[in-house]
Amino acid sequence: MAIKNQIDALLQEKMDRKDFLKYAGTVVLGVIGITGLLRMVLGSRGTTTVSSNGSKEGNSYSNSAYGK
Repeated sequence: MAIKNQIDALLQEKMDRKDFLKYAGTVVLGVIGITGLLRMVLGSRGTTTVSSNGSKEGNSYSNSAYGK
């Protein structure tokens, strides 16, 4: 019942658009997590790494030994 009371108190609270957006952003960060958000933003770019022998590894068509 404590959660229901907290939700009711939150819904009865007066807030303007700015406060609502702050609260909604905090909730989204709490659900997704800061690391998940960073992984999503940084992972959206195509990444290529260089292995120890100098060959490029990543998302490419000829990444297998057959295509090299």
